[in-house]
Amino acid sequence: MTAASTPSNDPLHQTISAIHDSPTRVALAITGGGSGALTSLLAVPGASRTVLEGQVPYAASALTDYLGNQPDRFCDDATALAMGVAAFQRATILAGDETSRDTLLGLGATASLTTERPKRGDHRALITVQTASSTTLARLDLAKDARTRAEEENLVTQLVIDMVARAAGVPPFSGLSLSDNDNLETRQTVASPELAAVWNQQHPIAWSLVDGGWSLEPTSCPVGVLSGSFAPRHRGHVELQQAAESILEGSVCYELTAVNADKPPLDFETIERRREVFTDRPLAVTSAATFVEKSQLFPGATFVLGVDTAARVIAPRFYDHDADKLDSALKTIRENGCRFLVAGRLDDDGFQDLACLDLPTQHRELFSPIPADVFRCDVSSTAIRNSGNTC
Repeated sequence: MTAASTPSNDPLHQTISAIHDSPTRVALAITGGGSGALTSLLAVPGASRTVLEGQVPYAASALTDYLGNQPDRFCDDATALAMGVAAFQRATILAGDETSRDTLLGLGATASLTTERPKRGDHRALITVQTASSTTLARLDLAKDARTRAEEENLVTQLVIDMVARAAGVPPFSGLSLSDNDNLETRQTVASPELAAVWNQQHPIAWSLVDGGWSLEPTSCPVGVLSGSFAPRHRGHVELQQAAESILEGSVCYELTAVNADKPPLDFETIERRREVFTDRPLAVTSAATFVEKSQLFPGATFVLGVDTAARVIAPRFYDHDADKLDSALKTIRENGCRFLVAGRLDDDGFQDLACLDLPTQHRELFSPIPADVFRCDVSSTAIRNSGNTC
């Protein structure tokens, strides 16, 4: 029996019926394999109560468009997690404000299955279910050369349906056709109430404490804020924070933005993984996607950033190429008593610093450089990720 052909006494049909009878509403994005789950969900009566959208961004360009940026790899944990978050975003848009976010799911799945040509890599599927309070990631490693493409597709389809069922709180699919040579691992991250409040934009900021706990109140008021993705945090971040504290003569806190201006929001697993290295000082986790919003959260603070981020602060594309919007944003930042302290950075064109930027004349005083003899570190998070190191 194929996943797309499901009479009413078939276990997959029964699981899907239970999903449709639940209040769950789901948006799905599936690439590389498992798209039969969309057909299966739609083939069972009641699909309109459950399925908000199903997309198959199969081409690399389609997946890049769906995520809003090109992933480092097209079939790995990070891409599956980003797809789940993007799907949840789609669900919130399509369901509208009248639908409780607690009933919404975003499912992202990426797979690398058998092909006509000999395949060097593993046969695998990674599936994320994102909700308003949790991130669940399943990784299925399939026994190589043990199934046809159709059989692998069918198994991934079954797993997608099973994960939707579990997230919907209905009995899971009982007929998952795994062999002893397959390996399925699932991990779930449940957000703390404080983190969930920030992620769902019910509260603008939560503080990750050195003891591993959370607080909605700051332990102190920093004079500086070092914003970053910290993927991963490395010695350059630490040295920059120390240099900024020396210049500003006060404490500088770290800030991780859960919702970014030019990237998908971070999932809960990623946030937890990145915050766990901040054992030396609190980390602010915010929903402030822009520096205008950050200036409202941290009035009077100096934002410590690299020249690449400073370039984005003044980039016309973030202001709809409207000079008046850029001017208004920088005026608001100034009115909130904030400014920027900018460190240089090595890129393909050599060492770039604040002098390389074409700053708006009327706002130049908002930007101050950190001299290279005070701070320069040519380590980057991207290079560390590409090398496979963690620090």
